Amino acid sequence: MKPYFNLKYWQKRWGAFPVFVVMVFMTVAVVYIAYLAGVWHAKELKEEVAEQSQQLDILYKRLDQMEYQRHVLQVELDIERSANQSLQDELTALQNDNYGLRRDLAFYQKIMAPELQEGGVTIDSLTITPNRSENHFHFSLALLQIEQRRNFVQGNVTVELVGQINGKKKRYDLLDLANVGQEERSFSMRYFSLYEGDFFMPEGLIPERIEVVVRLTEGGSGSLERAFFWKEISRGDPAPSVRSDGDT
Repeated sequence: MKPYFNLKYWQKRWGAFPVFVVMVFMTVAVVYIAYLAGVWHAKELKEEVAEQSQQLDILYKRLDQMEYQRHVLQVELDIERSANQSLQDELTALQNDNYGLRRDLAFYQKIMAPELQEGGVTIDSLTITPNRSENHFHFSLALLQIEQRRNFVQGNVTVELVGQINGKKKRYDLLDLANVGQEERSFSMRYFSLYEGDFFMPEGLIPERIEVVVRLTEGGSGSLERAFFWKEISRGDPAPSVRSDGDT
């Protein structure tokens, strides 16, 4: 072992007291350095805690703001729900009134034009609305039960788009164009049934009319045909011209 690390060596060389003084000095120096390090570390921790406390205060403020906004939005939502419920009630009342008017109209139509109804069912209306895309349209077909019955009326519907391409007559299954499946073409209704869909106009086709055929299978018998002329339904007229002779 080297003498540099031998305490007795230094005591013999310098004496016990000087060595003791040096040891005390070194001990005090180490303690002081440790104290400074502890103070520095405590300062760092204090600054970190202060920074985190500041961030926590900011988060609490943001939370309070978000909570306030949530309350405001909740109040607005409740108001919207209340207004929407009122509109729904009004819409239901208007639909009931509309149904009553349509039923009365169908009653007179039954007298004036009996060929437009079969088994208490009539093809009520057909509307065509252009969508934003070019040559893209939305159709809505409504079937109406004229007579109030306890049993449901069942059947199926066929819708054909008739027009010309380069002077030649063309026919297209409108429900195929709108991707309406076979099962969706059947109906079972007590008051009314609605068919809706979107379709692209076949390229080059000049539309002339849409022909609708309704066949009753349960709750009635027979079939009903009605043709809607394109120039009138594409404008959204409430009462388009009707051809009921079934010509093609």
